Amino acid sequence: MLDTFKKATPEALAIIKEEMGVRRTEEVFLLFALGCLFDHLIFQALAKLGVFCLVADPASVTAQDVEMLKPIGIILSGGPASVHSEPPLFDSKIFDLGIPVLGICLGFQMWAKHVGIPVSAAQEKEFGVHTMKVRSFEKLFRRCSAEMPVLQSHGNRIEAHEGKMWLQRVYGHTENAVAAGSWRHLHGVQFHPEVSDTVEGQQ
Repeated sequence: MLDTFKKATPEALAIIKEEMGVRRTEEVFLLFALGCLFDHLIFQALAKLGVFCLVADPASVTAQDVEMLKPIGIILSGGPASVHSEPPLFDSKIFDLGIPVLGICLGFQMWAKHVGIPVSAAQEKEFGVHTMKVRSFEKLFRRCSAEMPVLQSHGNRIEAHEGKMWLQRVYGHTENAVAAGSWRHLHGVQFHPEVSDTVEGQQ
């Protein structure tokens, strides 16, 4: 079993293929761990759902590596970095591959900035549990309540003025920020679904 996916070498791909055979699955996800305290909880939550997921090293995995592995989906965790002053090492060309991406907190801000959606310093920073009001139940929120408590931990926020259509869809918001949105194959949540404080996070 591969502990961390760092490069799509023939040896690494062979190990992954063997593991997929053992698990009787043809699907693999990649989790880019960006240094959030909750990264391990994302991995555990996916395991409980029966999802085969590899932790990927954001500093070494390139878009070419991802193309060779052919994951069915990609997850970017949160983290302490800023997309402006100290962006984490990550090959942003991965966002252009057309593979579905779920960005969590910092991961959401990273793809938003990559496609040109403004990410700005929030006047009202959100730390702790806030109420998210769901505006669209498509995709991510099909089995969720109209209002749900979510754990937020961010000083920047994604700007999504509807008149300018910066985000193709806003799924929900808190009192101060967009809480979830999408742009083509890129999806994001500003909150942390992997923690128990986000009551409906597993949905």
